[in-house]
Amino acid sequence: MYACSALAVLVLFLAGCGGGNSSSASVTNSISNPGSTATMGPTSASVTLKHQPSGTATLTWDHTTRMLTAQFMLTGLAPNSTHPVHIGEGNCTSTGSSTDRMLYSLANVVADAHGVVNTTSKISVPEGIPAKNWHIEIHNGPGLTTANQSLSLVCGDVVNPNPSLKSMQTVQVALQTQSNDKSQQASGNATLTLSGHTLTVELTLTGLEPNSQHMAHIHSGSCASQGPVVYNLTVVKADASGKSTTTTVIQNVNAIPASGWYINVHYGTDLSTQTGFDPIACGDVVVNN
Repeated sequence: MYACSALAVLVLFLAGCGGGNSSSASVTNSISNPGSTATMGPTSASVTLKHQPSGTATLTWDHTTRMLTAQFMLTGLAPNSTHPVHIGEGNCTSTGSSTDRMLYSLANVVADAHGVVNTTSKISVPEGIPAKNWHIEIHNGPGLTTANQSLSLVCGDVVNPNPSLKSMQTVQVALQTQSNDKSQQASGNATLTLSGHTLTVELTLTGLEPNSQHMAHIHSGSCASQGPVVYNLTVVKADASGKSTTTTVIQNVNAIPASGWYINVHYGTDLSTQTGFDPIACGDVVVNN
């Protein structure tokens, strides 16, 4: 009887140990593979930084009413910003010179919360749209009382293949940077590298005003539809030739999203003013395959 009881206890003990080993192995495997529940995604991305803003102006002249309608479609402006617009004599390369005579002032263009403009204004233009020697210029704003406000953001030469005053006239004008003004020729690139949860951003720019400084950020959204700041980047400091290379290391980053990030470089370091916030260079973040 004693031998049988001892044998039964031994069998139960061994069975219990076997069950404990199976449970322990399961827990150990789960802990040793934490990546199974972590966010996985791209570990590198690149950015091409181009001057902002850009867009078009469509001019339509009605020969019966002698009214000119100007429709502006732009992206890449400072959100909620206001910009004076004028039609001037000559072309964009002559802006700011003695031959740059303002002919017509148009209604200010006002960007929405994403830096987008889609607006129309009308003015009386008795002599229609000429074949050439007109240009459209959009200024930094919001007024024209200082040199910084008067900076030319974008400009476009007007070329009209049908200047007849007996029919409707329609001209589309590409609005792009034409100015050699302070930092309005900025361009460059950036690379993003994620190692673990550490994001390194390397930013290279040229065409800046010599010895100038500029705030830069990673934003959510895109250059065409701007959103809030996600991460601050190191202040961009241009050298005497207008070039800059900066590196920012950001901790606790889980992933580089496949879309929805962009980098903005601003005109200055005081973003409380429209001039300081002006996005002089922008680029959407594109992940590397």
